[in-house]
Formats: sequence, structure tokens, C-alpha cells
Amino acid sequence: MQALIFSWLIYLITAYFLENSFKNIIYLIGAFFTLVAYISGTAYESSFKIFDILFIIYFYFLFLHTTSESNFRYKFLFSTVYFAVFISYIVLYFYLPEYTDYAVVLSGLLLIFRSYTSKVEIGVWSGITLIVSLSFLLGKNFFYYTNLLFIIYFIRDNVSSFYRQLEKEKKRYRDFVDRAINSEIQKQYSELDDELKITYKKLKEIFKLSNYTLSPSEIEDIAERVVEGLHNLGYSGVILYINTDNYYVFKKSGFFPYMKNYLEEEFEKINKITISEDEKYIFLPLKSDKEKMGILGVYKKEGISPKEIEYLSTYANSVAISITKTIYFKEINKLQELLEKTFESVDIGIAIINKDFHIERANQALKNITGSEPTGNIFEIIPEIQPLKSEIEDVIKNKKIIDTVLSSIHRKGSIYRIKALPLISSDNADVDKVVLVIEDVTEKENLEAQLLETEKHAVIGKMAAGLSHDIKNPLAVISASAFAIKKRGNRIKDSKIVELSEKIEKNSSRAADIIDRLLNYAKPSYYKAEEVELRDVLLSSIDFAIPDSKKKDIKIHKRLKPGVSTYGDKNALQQVFINLIINAIEAMNYKGRLDIKLTKEDNYAVISIKDSGPGIPEELIDEIFDPFFTTKERGTGLGLSVVNRIVKDHNGKIEVKSKEGEGTEFIIKLPLSED
Repeated sequence: MQALIFSWLIYLITAYFLENSFKNIIYLIGAFFTLVAYISGTAYESSFKIFDILFIIYFYFLFLHTTSESNFRYKFLFSTVYFAVFISYIVLYFYLPEYTDYAVVLSGLLLIFRSYTSKVEIGVWSGITLIVSLSFLLGKNFFYYTNLLFIIYFIRDNVSSFYRQLEKEKKRYRDFVDRAINSEIQKQYSELDDELKITYKKLKEIFKLSNYTLSPSEIEDIAERVVEGLHNLGYSGVILYINTDNYYVFKKSGFFPYMKNYLEEEFEKINKITISEDEKYIFLPLKSDKEKMGILGVYKKEGISPKEIEYLSTYANSVAISITKTIYFKEINKLQELLEKTFESVDIGIAIINKDFHIERANQALKNITGSEPTGNIFEIIPEIQPLKSEIEDVIKNKKIIDTVLSSIHRKGSIYRIKALPLISSDNADVDKVVLVIEDVTEKENLEAQLLETEKHAVIGKMAAGLSHDIKNPLAVISASAFAIKKRGNRIKDSKIVELSEKIEKNSSRAADIIDRLLNYAKPSYYKAEEVELRDVLLSSIDFAIPDSKKKDIKIHKRLKPGVSTYGDKNALQQVFINLIINAIEAMNYKGRLDIKLTKEDNYAVISIKDSGPGIPEELIDEIFDPFFTTKERGTGLGLSVVNRIVKDHNGKIEVKSKEGEGTEFIIKLPLSED
């Protein structure tokens, strides 16, 4: 039983092996020997206190284990002390046997004299040593159990040592990884630095090309600089072939293999980037507005890398741009000469005036209009345009354009069209000059007025004669066909066919009704007076007036109050709303914001249709409802007249609010129907 209790020595051996080291194997053999000797002693010489001697030997081996890292002198000193304790025990055993236990306790207390790493370790180890050593005096069985504290300590100590070693390995690994990363970074940095130097040289060549476009250059000079620049970058051979309507250039620098195989006909066949099979030379087409103007060829003995291909593509584009701009500048010079001749040749008076209204330049036509040399202040030379002074000032301040007509300038009865345009060098620049255009439009205005009047009357005559035959007859056929389709749908019980045919009949009838309204514009009549839900009419008018293909470009904001009704003809009111909506989206050129509102105000339903178009000039607002008045090139001038008549026939009111540049708003007020 005692041998089983003493088996903690086996745990000590296990705890030791947690260190994963065999260098102190001798101490473990000693501990194992102590266990065997103890078992043998208790079995055959129970009268002799051999187990006390074995405890001293056990503590000695334990001391050697705990001081394994100490120097030889230290271990030799305490080995001598343990030997002295051992001799003392032998002497006491024969002369003072009652004091032998104290020799064993002393051998245990000597374990305190070891090296420590912290104050906590001193306290813990000293406490365990005192408890185990002094427990020997309390009895052997108790001593066996307290020795388990050594086992617990060694296990904890070795586990901690294991984790410390693990942390060291982690740190060593991290240091290794950091060194590897830093080494790779240095390598990449060095490669990047070399690449940046090369890139700098390449960009420098591109910047040189951009400089060619800032000053007049010859195509020959540009070609010479291109081939030399690329050759200096390290390319073995460079060729540049340019062939446009007005220019033919061929330049070569360095050695380029198989040059005889690339004649002019072969260059003309190259329309995309072409690389040789061995990737040593490349041909890049020079294009401007998708039209090829030449070929850039580059040869390199070491081979051309993908990055160089990307650079050469950019460089070829820069070459094409430089050549295009050079040709453009030359064409501009020709154009300037042509404009100068045109400026003097046109029969329209043109003057360029500065902010002080002094004429800086005028053409011959203006001299003919004024009858003298136009120099000095424009208002002194042509007093008739004095009323336009504030408007011309507005041209300078706000960059607006004037386009008006004056009744006479120097010649009574003549009509002149006056235009003033800001002369600016860029979008954000201030205006310091104005182009004044004076055109004699007397004959033109008279002729246009006659043609317009004739056209309006012709339109009404043709409409009255042709609508009934050319439109109403086809509508009758459509309605009859829709009726036949509906009957067939009823017969085969297809509700979709019936529904669609009814829509055709309904809209054909409505179209015919609208034609009747237009034909009877002078005396409109409304036979279908009923209570009309205005919200529904407005929604259907929006769908009818705005094509699906244009809805994505028009932002429609609707605020339509439900339950707002009036008493009248539904189709006629729909005609009003459709007409106004179409006018609004045409004014915005099918792109902008359209606000449609329906509200109540006192005893009226108020409908507002507002667009974000250019607006109506203030002087024209009073005329827009007049018959035949229109600002459209091909308009008849009847649209708003019909709208105005229909609204008045419904006992309503219509007004318009407009400001140039801010849009137009039509407001219709119709009496509410009685609840």
C-alpha cells in the first residue's frame, strides 16, 4: 500500500519529461532507484530506518534536478552539504536516534537554496519546500501526500516553460517572416525604382510630342523627332510612315529587319496592332477619328514586353494627335484667310464693339448701311439702335443674345434685323467684346408675312376640305373593323379581344369627335356634357401625350387631388390637357421637368401645367391665344386658340405665367360640379 502511495515518483518522472530533454536522465534514474530501494527496504528490513536515508537521497536528487542550470561549483558545494547531512544521519542513528527525523527535514529544507526568476517563484517554492519538509515530522503517511505538491509544481513549471518556448518559436518565426518580407519589399522597390526611371524617360518623350502641338511645326520635323526619341529610349530600330491626303512622310532610325518586305502596300494593309511571332517588332496604326493616317514600327532585339506594348500604344496615340493637330493648325490658318475674305464679302453688316461700345472693326456691308466709315461709338454712328443700349449691356454682363427687328436705320420704311452676340474665348471668361449684326430684312419680312398669312388660310381650307374625307373615312373603317372584331371576340368568348376592340372603338370615336371640334372651331358644340373626374382625365392625357420612348428623359411630378370634378365634355377637356402637355414637352425639347397639379380653390378646380423650357418672351404672352399666332416654324396657330375657346365654353378661365429661361406655367380654372 505504501508503495502505491509512493508512486508519485512516477509522476515526477512524467513531469520531467515534459521538458522534452534527456540531459538530466541521471537524476531520474536516481529517483527511480530511490523508489525501488524503498520498496525493497520496507519488504526485507522493516526494522532498519532505511527509508529515512532514501528520503535524504531523494531530496538530493530533487535538488540536482532543480539546480540543473546552475554552475558546477554551486552544485558541488551543496552536494557536499547533502553528504554531510547523510553522515550526520548515520551518526545520529547510532547515538541519538530520536533526532534522525531532523536530518531528513534539513535535507528537504536545503531545496530552498536554488536560483529563482521571480518573487512569486521564491514564495511558492519556499512554501512548498517548508510544507513538505516539516510534514515529515507529522508522520510518514502525511509526508507521502504533501510530496504531491512537488509534482503539481513541476507540472505547472514545465507547462509554463513549454508555452514560453512556444512564444519564442512564434517570435523567431515572425522575425523570419518580417526579414523575408523586408527583403522582398527591398527587391520590389529596387525594381520599381528602375521601372520609374524608364517610365520617366518615356513620359518625357510623350511630353515632347505635346509641345509640338503648341507651336507651329512641320510634319517632317515631328516625324524626325519621333524616330530619334524612340531610338534614344533603347529601341534598336524605329520607322514612321505617314500618308494623308496632303502629306507623305517616311522616316527610319536604327536597324529594322525585313524592311524590304514592308513596302507601302503592306503598310496600308495594317489596321490594328501587329506583333511578330518572336515578339521582337511591332507595328501600330496611327489613327485620327478612326481614320488611319500612318504606321509606327518599333524593333527591339531583346523582345518587346507587354508593358512596352502598352506604352507604345499610348505613344502612337500621342503621335497621331500631334500630327492631327499640326494638320489642323494648318487648316485653321487657311480657314482664317477664308473667314477674312468672307467677312468682307457678305452683304450683312457686321461690327465688333468693345465694352465701351466703340467699334473695333466693321465690314464693308456696314459701311454701306451707315453711308460712312464706321468708327467711334456705335450709338453715335447709328442713333436708331440707342434703345438697345441696355440690352447690349446685358449681353456683356449676362452673355445673353439679342435678336430683334428695327423699323428703319438711315432709310425710312426699311426693316433691319439686329443681333448682338457675346464674343467670349471660353465658357467661364468674361465678355469684353460684342458682335453686332445688322441685316436688311425688309423684303424678306414682307414676303414671309404674306406667305404666313397665305399658309394659315390654306391650312384652314385644306383642313376643312380634307379632314372629313382623309381622316374621318379611315376612322369609320377602323371603327367598323373594331366592331366586327368585337363580335368575333364575343362569339369565341375571348375577353382580351373584346377589351382591345372596345378601346379601338372608343379612341376612334374620340378622334372623330376631336376632328369635329376642329372643323367647327368657329361654332364649337358639346353634346356630351357630364360630370368629369379631372384626375382621371389628366392621367390619361399624360399617357397619351408623352411617348413611352421619351418618358425616361422627362421628369414628371404629379400632385393630383382626388375627388375634384367639373361639369362638361370629357373629350374636349382631354383635348385641352393633351395640347398643353404636348406644347410643354416640345418647348423642353423632350427633356426636362414637367409639374402637373390639380387642386381646389374656392368654387374652382385649378389645373396647373408647368414646364422647365426656355419660356415665352413677355411681349408675346398677350398674343399666344390669338388665332393663327404661332412661334413654331410649321405651326398653324390654332392649338392655343382651340384650348382657350374650350375653356371659355366650360365657363372657365386660363392664364399663363412665363419668364424667359425659367419655363412656362398654364393655369386653368374650371367651375366645380355641384355635389
